[in-house]
Amino acid sequence: MFKFAIREAVKAFVMLKKIKKILLPTDQQEYRVDKKMTHHFVLKLGSLDVGYLSYSNGKWSFEYTQAFKDAAGVKTLANFPDIEKRYTSDTLWPFFAARIPSLSRKRVLKRANEKGIDKQDIGSLLKLFGVKTLTNPFTLVSLD
Repeated sequence: MFKFAIREAVKAFVMLKKIKKILLPTDQQEYRVDKKMTHHFVLKLGSLDVGYLSYSNGKWSFEYTQAFKDAAGVKTLANFPDIEKRYTSDTLWPFFAARIPSLSRKRVLKRANEKGIDKQDIGSLLKLFGVKTLTNPFTLVSLD
């Protein structure tokens, strides 16, 4: 029974890796951030500061602002359901990473090159491309 459970867990892990490769373009899987760098952003909905996204000491973090917590009738983001929690991760959450267009698009790569941005530096790419997206009404403003 135990061997069966391990075998099924390994199969599930392999399947998840395959799904990740299908859903994320190769260039989005190759991102990195210099652990010595810091990045600070505020996520806004109109004039309301929703939360702070930052990168420091090799970790991404997200937490809601007090203004968002105090606002009446607002809903939390699906990836961040606990309004009081400070979320941390070694990798940038898909909600934010999706704001960076594929570098396989010539115009996108050209713009990154013109700005002198390393195409694998996700923090700098997020600053350049992540302000607005068609997929949600939020804006992401760099505080650096």
